[in-house]
Amino acid sequence: MIRKIISCGQTGVELAALDIALKLGIAHGGWTSRGKRNEEGALPGQYSLKETVSLGFQEAQEKNVAESDGTLVISKGIKSSWPTRAVQLALKHQRQFLHVDLRQYALFEAASLTNSWMAQKMIQEVYVTGPMTSEDPQIYQQTRKLLETAFYLGFVKSGIQPEHAAARAETPGHRQADHPRSVEEAIQRLKAILSLKDRSLLANMQPDELSHLNSGLGEYIKQNFGLYVGNEPLMQSCAAVGRVAKPLADEACAIILRVLWEDLRKTHKLRVIK
Repeated sequence: MIRKIISCGQTGVELAALDIALKLGIAHGGWTSRGKRNEEGALPGQYSLKETVSLGFQEAQEKNVAESDGTLVISKGIKSSWPTRAVQLALKHQRQFLHVDLRQYALFEAASLTNSWMAQKMIQEVYVTGPMTSEDPQIYQQTRKLLETAFYLGFVKSGIQPEHAAARAETPGHRQADHPRSVEEAIQRLKAILSLKDRSLLANMQPDELSHLNSGLGEYIKQNFGLYVGNEPLMQSCAAVGRVAKPLADEACAIILRVLWEDLRKTHKLRVIK
């Protein structure tokens, strides 16, 4: 699970990475040019970046590569020297790197690839870089969508690790065979096993993003709440809540996820303080 996103604060890919870190409550940091400026002017104070001694971003880029576990380059091909240099520095400092070429992958595929790479290589601090806005006007929004989807695909794994399972097994009434009998009970169990960060992350998702949870949290629900083996009381509860006559396992799971999301938004949604 990513613990920190690192960036130089340049426009485009790097600024998108910082904004996603702020939105999802992930720690961020990194080195930037002396004066804390990019091509659009002074960096806002909300970004916690350290200044290098020198002007320009070359020193900052090398420090960020060296101090991270891996470098993620997002671009459409390599049209500038900046992504190329990032890969060269990753090789120099013997760090993991992944180049995601958006000419070759659809955004969801790119997000899935990114999530798999971070998990397999055990990346906890990732330096995210790529073209600036002046080089690719669409890259900022595309990077935001890619990273947000990647983190949604993988975030739930941090909340359902063996240590959580062990703790759950020690609690009376939470044996594996003891499935929840209602949507309300299912929601309470999920809230108990998800970390605070995961609950906040889920609460701040948009409705159309809930489908991103199908391969993670959704699969956990179907396997551990008895939806695959016909947990009739829970299926009946899902039918009543979702107003569906005879829901399939996937439909029942979607109903549980929706109710969980609605419940968490009441207590965990981030609010802008004016």
